[in-house]
Amino acid sequence: MTVTRQPYKFFFFLLIIIFPFISEAAQATSDTLKKFGIKKEIPQQYEKPILTALSYFPELKEVHIVFRIKTAYTPFTTKPDFAGVFQRKDHRTYIITISDQTIDTLKPLLFQNLTFEQQVGIIGHELSHVVDFNSKNFPQTIGVGIGHISKRYLDKMEFNTDRICIQHGLGNYLLAYSKHVRETMHVHNWRGVDYVNKGNGNGKYERYMNPATIEKTMQEMRSQ
Repeated sequence: MTVTRQPYKFFFFLLIIIFPFISEAAQATSDTLKKFGIKKEIPQQYEKPILTALSYFPELKEVHIVFRIKTAYTPFTTKPDFAGVFQRKDHRTYIITISDQTIDTLKPLLFQNLTFEQQVGIIGHELSHVVDFNSKNFPQTIGVGIGHISKRYLDKMEFNTDRICIQHGLGNYLLAYSKHVRETMHVHNWRGVDYVNKGNGNGKYERYMNPATIEKTMQEMRSQ
């Protein structure tokens, strides 16, 4: 009996020694991420994936971003605060809406139903919208709003947003989310929630990058 218990005693002894170091490392990681929460309003339950995504966007450190949870048909949306559109870039506020309820068909895409990697991927995409918006002056921002009338414009804009996300080093996270969308929505070419009851067109245009396109883009960027 004594011999049998020895390994367990040894393991318990190691755990007592190692646990404080693991705990300190986890706290250090948390503290490191918190610096990316400056001027950000973040729901506490989603703090880690959001801060992780923000850590890839150092240029947004001083940008005021509000992450809000709200019941909405579309699982994720990003827009400038209306009043901020008329202000200088360094005074603008951006609102990222995370829906907590939607129709049954879209429930697999809700934030609470995603893995950590998928959560970081979609937040990375939404933050890429902020990067794009924040690079535009007032007339250009108005142009974006007008452009939403055109399906072709939206295809190009969302495709470019995925490219910005990959450029910031979030390609693998975006890939995890892209695969999840196509597997759960049972489509190859996902053009967004507006098409969920209409089909996704003829597949000629990629509004959001397909997994194969993401992998190809990542490879191209690595070879540059």
